[in-house]
Amino acid sequence: MSRRSFIGRTAVASGVLSLGGGLWGASVNPADATEKSYDYVICGAGSAGCVLANRLSANGASVLLIEAGGPDSSEMISTPMRLIELWGTEYDWGYGTVPQQHAHDRVLYWPRGKTLGGSSSLNGMIYVRGNASDYDQWANEFGCEGWDYASVLPYFRKSEDFSRGEDEFHGVGGPLHVTADYEPHPVTKAIVEAAIQAGHPYNDDTNGRAQDGVAYVDLNTRDGKRASTAVAFLRPAMERPNLTLVTNARVHRVEIEGNRATGVTYMQDGKLHTVAAAREVVVSGGAVESPRILMLSGIGAKEELEKIGVPVKLDLPGVGKNLHDHTLCPVIYEGAKELPAPTDLTITPLHAHLFAKSDPELPGIDMQPLFFFVPYYAPEQEKPTMNGFSLMASGVRPTSRGAIRLTSADPDDVMQIDPQVLQTQYDVDILVRSIKQMREIAKQSALDEWRGREIYPGAEVQSDEQLADYARSAVMSYHHQNGTCKMGVDEAAVVDPKLRVRGIEGLRVADASIFPFVMAGNTNAPTIMVAEKAADMILTDHQA
Repeated sequence: MSRRSFIGRTAVASGVLSLGGGLWGASVNPADATEKSYDYVICGAGSAGCVLANRLSANGASVLLIEAGGPDSSEMISTPMRLIELWGTEYDWGYGTVPQQHAHDRVLYWPRGKTLGGSSSLNGMIYVRGNASDYDQWANEFGCEGWDYASVLPYFRKSEDFSRGEDEFHGVGGPLHVTADYEPHPVTKAIVEAAIQAGHPYNDDTNGRAQDGVAYVDLNTRDGKRASTAVAFLRPAMERPNLTLVTNARVHRVEIEGNRATGVTYMQDGKLHTVAAAREVVVSGGAVESPRILMLSGIGAKEELEKIGVPVKLDLPGVGKNLHDHTLCPVIYEGAKELPAPTDLTITPLHAHLFAKSDPELPGIDMQPLFFFVPYYAPEQEKPTMNGFSLMASGVRPTSRGAIRLTSADPDDVMQIDPQVLQTQYDVDILVRSIKQMREIAKQSALDEWRGREIYPGAEVQSDEQLADYARSAVMSYHHQNGTCKMGVDEAAVVDPKLRVRGIEGLRVADASIFPFVMAGNTNAPTIMVAEKAADMILTDHQA
């Protein structure tokens, strides 16, 4: 019997319909999912939810995983070079912010994954852990005991299957493959050489002992295909009869009796269904959907919930607050000649980056520019040519803070998403500094062969004031939204250091929304780490 046939028969036998092809998806009959109670109900099959489903079901506990999106069966998802084609499709929540008052009243587009694997099925596949000092800050400044770097490193290593082998910083044999070596695009190679000429050290492992320097990105790919958490963690776990998956099912609320979470109500095919959770409900909807679920469940700022008619179960004002995101701003050059078309579809257009400090006294980096061998324009910018390349200025220690609020009690209504981008002068200044840094790299001799005129900001934009205005006109999301259910011990914290919602038993949040302060780097690998650690804490609590 072929492995594919075996998976199909096992899935059908356990009440799950498996879809064939190179990728897969699954759904269950709603009646099958509602016939019994589950030990754990997980809301969201994204970067964290797929990890949790795997780890919590490994010892025989019954687990229900609920996903708002559908199967991850598109070749656009599995082919790394096609990642931007996913934006605006059925696989994308396609959020938009309210007009940003500090960014020329622009509405910023936030693509987020709405399929199995969540944003790990939509993102750039960049594997970055962040700086060790980020996690030490969580522990020392925010009171998050057990989240210092020495404590979280084992969870990064646990997930990892590093292509170069095991060492004190990297693991092998884990579900998540990390590809460190490949042939870069010639323009990307020239940008990296130019950064070295500009004085930045080359770093062969930015997830190792030190983060600073220019580097080729580590990629979550395996055998030339995207290695999302759906592929790495969920697919193998779906052979277990104690794991049930429901797709195209929108969570409406967590059911709460007294001060305890007892189950989840979700909508599928126009019908509401309620399932019971004997041990815990885990909300893993991401930085946008997790606060929505909590607020619709009556957990949030009392006066805000009362205004829109949501019955208040717990006055927890921090829900939806502390919203922040990394920033990107394009510095784009026209090609001096026709740039080579990509021939390797197993990498992405953005496979190099720089980690740098604006002040050498900082404990960690605060700028992470990305390098594309194509032009990456802001949506409002004119696009005079597609024959060009981009050095994306970036700030990754943002001090601006915003919030997510419900506009009604209807789960399908658009929320008010207001990150207050570039609210602080520091956040503006760091982009100005990063733009100057990109220009310095671009003028190096390694790029003479490829560099034409500067399209954006343009040669006429020179003063700090002009560059600041340009930053406001062109700033984009780095797609690293976080912080809206922050972890901590203060009154603004939503979850404690064990990720338990403060004031509600049997309810946790595990995803990027719990970050008290975003790490200096891409957020997918840290989200997976959070899920690994959450699973350990949950299983430890229920050993008895």
